[in-house]
Amino acid sequence: MKIQFKKVIIITLLFIGNNLKSQIVINEIMVNPSGAGDGANMPNTSEWIEFYNVSSSAVDVSCWFFTDGDFAVTFPSGTVIPAGGYFTVASALGTGLTPNLNWATCGCTSGPVSEVGIFTNSAEQVILYNSSGVIVDAVIWSTGQLPDGIITSPLGSCSSQNVTFPASGSTYESIGTNSDGIAKERDTDGSSTWQNTSTPTFGSTNASIALPIELTKFKAEFINSIVTLSWSTASEINNDYFVIERSKNGFEFESIQEISGAGTSLELKNYSIIDKYPFDGLSYYRLKQVDYSGNFSYSSIEYIEANINSNFRIDILPNPSENGRFELMLKDKEPCEICVYGMTGNLIYHEISSEERKIIDVNHLDKGIYFLTIHCNGKFFSKKLIYQ
Repeated sequence: MKIQFKKVIIITLLFIGNNLKSQIVINEIMVNPSGAGDGANMPNTSEWIEFYNVSSSAVDVSCWFFTDGDFAVTFPSGTVIPAGGYFTVASALGTGLTPNLNWATCGCTSGPVSEVGIFTNSAEQVILYNSSGVIVDAVIWSTGQLPDGIITSPLGSCSSQNVTFPASGSTYESIGTNSDGIAKERDTDGSSTWQNTSTPTFGSTNASIALPIELTKFKAEFINSIVTLSWSTASEINNDYFVIERSKNGFEFESIQEISGAGTSLELKNYSIIDKYPFDGLSYYRLKQVDYSGNFSYSSIEYIEANINSNFRIDILPNPSENGRFELMLKDKEPCEICVYGMTGNLIYHEISSEERKIIDVNHLDKGIYFLTIHCNGKFFSKKLIYQ
């Protein structure tokens, strides 16, 4: 399986009229196809939606999500839409199309379990959010449904989000009404004009993107108190060098070593380094690739768990927790700084305590993965907390 780098891109938001727009727009929608798979029947197998990148740069849409209010779909980590390219989401059944993301099998949907598709009637809306829960684009047709809110489904490293929908108004772009069996699409990709069409241009504008690195492997292994990091590339384009970065909490990284790249190569290249000083507990690693122009991209994050300070023990029970309560049992009676972070690096809990037993309670938060870090007199410990 090939692992694609995530491009580091600064997304510029533009105001067009009263609508907030970005590089990614809702471009085509089959809102109410005729037949057994239409919006009035379950499952909705014939509906689909296309998102289009109007910019000249690839956009990483990892953990972005969209919803009509009844149903939500989360984009998996590593999802990148190429410049001038599209990303389609649909069920492969009934559409006669091969979507980029099949909502019937992706395990990335939330909403009524009886639904496979998105649109439950012919007068609704679609709202696209980025991974921070900020609206990127929103369209509405006919009278719209405008529900109150929905909780998205967690997917891999993507945490669930509880979002509230805005009222109809400047946030939404009206695309008129819809006739049964007709798709809604923009006249030109990225334009603000919508039309009904019986011959949608689904998939006709997708572009290819030349990745600076075709990374086939990035792996971290903990053996005999050291960490071996290895990676392989199937091709490299103007690749200057790699930087191996390490983190205690998965959010704040430091550089530990730099290795020259192969420049431009179409041959398999293998690389490896050794980290002799991993952190006690969890150590997170990622690979930074830098080309000759100074542009850079990151790999996915790998982590290992090490028990280096054997006299520094922390037990956590239960983990996973079903009620969001975790009991920490510290074997040392030293003052310890205890922190809990969310998936985006936001600090949720902070305390300095010398108690041997401590309760961490996150049951007021959404279920998902959180990160615990503990500093005690120069010693460091980190662990995932799983609230399920």
